[in-house]
Parts: sequence; structure tokens; C-alpha cells
Amino acid sequence: MKRQQEEFTALYCRLSQDDGREGESNSIVNQKEYLMKYAKEHGFSNPKFYVDDGYTGTNFDRPSFKEMSADIEKGLVKTVIVKDLSRFGRNYIEVGSYSEIIYPEAGVRFIAIMDNVDTGSLESNEFAAFTNLFNEWYPKSTSKKVKEVKKAKGLAGEHLGPPPYGYLRNPDDKTRWLVDEEAAAVVRRIYSLCMQGKGISAIADILWEDEVLTPSAYKASKGLEAAIVSGNPYNWESTTVALILENVAYIGVTENFKSTRLGFKSKKRIPTVKEMRTYIENAHPPLVDRELWEKVQMIRANKRRPTKNGATSIFTGLLECADCGTKLSLRSSKSYLYFRCSKYKGNSRSGVCTQHYVREDALYQLVLKQLQHFLSYLQQFERVFIRQQIDATLAERRYELYAKQKQIEKDEKRMEELDRLFRKIYEDNVNGKLNDERFYKLSDGYEAEQEQLKHEIETLKAEVSEADTEATNVSKLIAVTKKYTRIDELTPEILNTFVDKIIVHECEKKDGKRTQDIDIYYSYVGIVDIPTDEETRKMELEYGKRTKRQTA
Repeated sequence: MKRQQEEFTALYCRLSQDDGREGESNSIVNQKEYLMKYAKEHGFSNPKFYVDDGYTGTNFDRPSFKEMSADIEKGLVKTVIVKDLSRFGRNYIEVGSYSEIIYPEAGVRFIAIMDNVDTGSLESNEFAAFTNLFNEWYPKSTSKKVKEVKKAKGLAGEHLGPPPYGYLRNPDDKTRWLVDEEAAAVVRRIYSLCMQGKGISAIADILWEDEVLTPSAYKASKGLEAAIVSGNPYNWESTTVALILENVAYIGVTENFKSTRLGFKSKKRIPTVKEMRTYIENAHPPLVDRELWEKVQMIRANKRRPTKNGATSIFTGLLECADCGTKLSLRSSKSYLYFRCSKYKGNSRSGVCTQHYVREDALYQLVLKQLQHFLSYLQQFERVFIRQQIDATLAERRYELYAKQKQIEKDEKRMEELDRLFRKIYEDNVNGKLNDERFYKLSDGYEAEQEQLKHEIETLKAEVSEADTEATNVSKLIAVTKKYTRIDELTPEILNTFVDKIIVHECEKKDGKRTQDIDIYYSYVGIVDIPTDEETRKMELEYGKRTKRQTA
């Protein structure tokens, strides 16, 4: 006859990091000593410890608790003893469910010593439910305090999460990041490939073929904490590439509060809306410049979706309708590709918009010719171009900026005057010269006017400040052109580098001839009216004379 396994008394202990703050009395060692003493003094034989060290009490997903539950199901445990209800758990609904339903139905006696809870005694604490409720309040309050601390750190510009691929924690200050040059080179390459017109799947394939370690595999190779590494350390996913191309961290911006937990009991995190996130500029060294990052976002927003027969174009996303402002969509005929307004419904009588039809091959030749002419002009007459752009900007904005500056001064004087008026009516109200009704009416009017003036001043100052960037933008364009000696063909990289957008006008017939205006907006400077060689020489001569007069 098989001997029946002896039943034992379960002595359950639990401690989390938050519980550790309560002091030594709740340490695992103290709990064990306390429970063993109680078991001996009250005649509970064959004690067995179940210990969950480092596990939260807000849920019951704990290894030793699961082991104890399995032993209860086998009929091996008839008594469960804990020091107090908070050691058993801090979720008052589940604690009550175990102590009042699950354990009694299984024939298991439950004892929480310090809370005077004993399901096998009529003298058991009738206020145990309130004790459970208080025990749940504790982690909820702790969670709230931790969240407030993190919020303060995030608003101060500290990094709340681990550094992304391309950065490392600063060993001297773990809230700061340092550039990891080896990984940073891969990040820059990914941005460069995107500028060359490569999609995220194509970029992932290139990195895989070149045996570039994935971010997880790279971290693992450096002995850093990393997510689960797949069997193939070079298996780049298109989603990984997309996340790198969209991450503002690579332009030196920290994005905090990107996600939040559903509640202190839940481990699941949900993304927060962008308006609720905090962005800290210049929080760490950038890996790519802002202009490149913004170009990539534009390319990503205008993905080159193929036509029904699989054709694509480097111009997709760059063409805009001059009349309705929408993008031109790529279409295909039997022998060529063409673009037309996305709002065109198949006939001009639809009233939405007209075709704005342009063939892709004709557009290619036009843009290539214009870029070649533009590059040649800049290489020959760089200083004339710079002078021309700055002079044109100043000519257009000189009066406008002067008027805005005068308006700022006028608004600021009115703000000071309103402050004086407010003080005056306040004194009159205190001295009884002005009744309360009249005082509140006047003060409300003054405050409303001040708020409006404050907003107007901020707007005007921003517009004046924006004008100061024109010269910087011209310099950036010159720096870009120096990378190319000549342009023999249009590539996605060249097009994305030099061109912001192309505005396509509707075709017109003049004197029996079909004409169409197409405006190219160059990066940083917009439309450029390139003068003839004779006009350029005249401007260069005039510029030389002006320089001599300034020197003299």
C-alpha cells in the first residue's frame, strides 16, 4: 500500500523593494523567524516556507505563491500562515477572494497573525476587509510619489529611459548620454540611405547583407543589457529602421513621458499623445543635423507607393498643385509615367480641380537642366548670389520688419500704461472713490487687453527673429552645393538635398502653343530667379564697387 504524503503547514513570506522601506521588521529573515516561532507555539506541524523576495504585492504573479497554490490543489496544504495581510498581498479584492472564498472552499485555513485573521476561528478580525483596503492604498500612494519624482526629473531634462542605439550612458552621470561612435556611424548611414531614396525594407536588407549587428545584438556583444536577440544577429527588421528614422533623440532632443501605465496594479504601458509629452532641446549631442532629419521625415511622409503596374518615381511627394495645394499623384499609361492633381476626378466639369498634367520624363529633364544651371551659377558667382539673396530679403522685409518693431514698442508702452491704470483704479477702489462693480469691470477689461497685447508681442518678436535666419539659410545652401562639382543625372539623394517642393501650374495655350509654369523651391531659399550671364556680370561689378566704398 502506497504511503500517503504528509500534509504540511505553508509559511508564506514576501518582500518587495517598496516594502523594504518599512524597515528591518519586514525582512525575509524576520518573517521566517516570526512565522516559525508562531507555528511551534501553536502546534502547527511540518512547516514549509514559500518565499517571494523582490516581488510586488499588487498582483499574485509570483513563483513561490504559484508553487504554494499548486500544492494546495494537490491537497498537501491545509493551513497557510502569513505575518500580516500586506505580506500576502496588497490587492484588497484578490486578498479577500483568497481568504474568504478560495481557501475556505478548498478546506484551507488562513491565518494572518498580526491582523488577527484566522478563518478557523470565530474570533477572527471582522475588519480584515478594511485592513486589506489600507494595504492596497500603500503601494498606490508609493506609485504616485514615484511618478511625481519621475515627472520632476523628466521636466528638468533628465533621460528617464535607457539610451537608444547610438548612445551610451555617461558612467560619471547616468542621467546623461554619450555618443557611441561605432553605432552612431550606422545610424548616420541609415539616414543617408533614406536620402538616397531607399525604403525601410531596402535599408534593412542592405544592413543584413553587410552583416551589420542589429541594435540588440550589438548591445549584447558589448556586454550591455539588451532585449532578446534573435537567432540571426544581422536580421534587421524594417520596423527597427523606421523607429531609428523617426527618433527625435538623434537631433539632440529628449522626448519624455512617451508612455504611461494603465494603473499601479498593471504592468501594461500605453503610448501617450504627443501633446502630453515633454521635449527638451540640446539634451545630448546630436548624431544628425536637424535639416537632414526634417528632410527624412518629409520623405517618410511621402512614401513612394508604386502604381498598379509597380512603377515608382523619385518625384513622388514633391509635386504640389498650384491651385488647390494637394499632392500630385503618379499614374502610368502603356508607355510612360505622368502626374496629375489628386483631386482631379476625370473631367474638368467636376469642379474640384483640373489635371495639372505633367509627364515624368519631361519633368526629369526640366529639373535636371535647372539644377545643372543653378549649380553652375553658384559655382561661378557665389558671392553675387549671396548678396542677391540677402538684398532681396532685406528689400522685401525692411519696411515690414521696421513696422513690426515699431508695433512691438507701441504695445510694450501700452502694457506699462495699463499697469499704471490698474494700480490707479485699485487705489480708488480701496479709498472708496470707485465702487466694486465699476472696479471689476475696468480691471477685467485691462487684463483682457494686456493678455491680447502679450500674445501679439510674442508673435511679432518671433517673426522678427525668423528674419535673422535668412543669411544662415543661404550659407547652408552654399555648403550643400560644395559637395557636388557637377550633376549628370538626377538621383533621389540629389533631388532631396536640393529641392523642397515643386509647384505645378495648369497648362495654358498662348498663340497656339502649350505652355506650363513649374516652380522649383530650393532647399533653404525657396524660388531662385537665376539671372543671365550679362545680368550677373553687372551685379558682380556693382557689388565690387559697393565693397570698395565700404572699405574706404
